[in-house]
Amino acid sequence: MKGLTKRQEEILEYLKIFISDNKYPPAIRDVASHFKISVKGAYDHIKALEKKNAITCNNNTSRSIGIVNNNEDSSSQVPILGKIAAGGPILIEENFEGFVTISKDLLKTGDHFALNVVGDSMINAGILPGDIAVFKQQSTANNGTIVAAMLEDSVTLKRFYKESNRVKLKAENESYSPIYTQNVSILGKLVTIVRTYD
Repeated sequence: MKGLTKRQEEILEYLKIFISDNKYPPAIRDVASHFKISVKGAYDHIKALEKKNAITCNNNTSRSIGIVNNNEDSSSQVPILGKIAAGGPILIEENFEGFVTISKDLLKTGDHFALNVVGDSMINAGILPGDIAVFKQQSTANNGTIVAAMLEDSVTLKRFYKESNRVKLKAENESYSPIYTQNVSILGKLVTIVRTYD
């Protein structure tokens, strides 16, 4: 991580304390208000911290600032933005639910997000209810890729296949029929699964 200015160090410390106290990151306006600076000034400081690899940000989502682990500098915090159905599609809930820490070796480049898995349609691909699915944010996918796909207002986790005049979203569980559609948006490609045991 490159050297930080005194103000950047102050803002980074504020971010750490805010996340620790609230269990979610501040908005840019919170930073601006705390330091009595303009929203543009706060945004510029946040972007500078991101460039210096002190924090991570998802530009398309509010309250998605994550602190890079300075001790190891080998992991990154990925925002968990709600639930995804591994079953029938469920209404999308883009609600910040905290962070999951992932090795940077798995993330490589690009923006990432995570969703909690609900349902058992992907069990034959080793994806179980209660897992956290981590995705690289992208709007396209190759055939056979496991994706987070949006159908109108609902989101589902399936294997993607582009056919001549439609898309097939295939489950990895014989109990579920494929979903055929002409109207689908790819939100991201599955990168890894995080599972915890009691």
